[in-house]
This record gives sequence, structure tokens and C-alpha cells, in this order.
Amino acid sequence: MPPPATEELRALAEMVQEIRLRRGLSQEAVGLDGGLRRKYVGQLERGELVPSLRGLVGVARGLGMSPAAFMRALAERLDGAERGS
Repeated sequence: MPPPATEELRALAEMVQEIRLRRGLSQEAVGLDGGLRRKYVGQLERGELVPSLRGLVGVARGLGMSPAAFMRALAERLDGAERGS
């Protein structure tokens, strides 16, 4: 059993899954388009791993986002969590 996800990893995991589902993409499609394995995307969505920079860039591209837009969305989510939104 993996250790509990930190708040940041949990926010990342939730965001990736929400965007993927909203866009109607499978984990496999995100992985293929981002140069990652489907298993990696699943582990990320479950908060089981700390992604590398390459992983973050790959997931962003797999979701059809620029890395900058992806990180902005994550930063906004984290800022909202800090404010209690």
C-alpha cells in the first residue's frame, strides 16, 4: 500500500483525472499522446507517485495542454485549497 498522498499530490491527482474525464480521454490516450505509459497516468491519478518534470510535461501534453497552462491550473487549484475554497 502506498503512503498517503500529500495535499499537493492529491490536488494534482484530482486535477489530472477531472481534466481527462471532462475531455473524454482514457488513461491510455493521455499516456500515448504524452509519451508515457498508461500505468504511469493511473498511478499519478491515484497519488501513488511523485511525478518527474518529464512526467508532468507528458501528462500536460497528453491532456492537450501546454505545460505552462497545466502548471497554472495546478497553481490555481493549490492556491484555492490554501484559501479554503
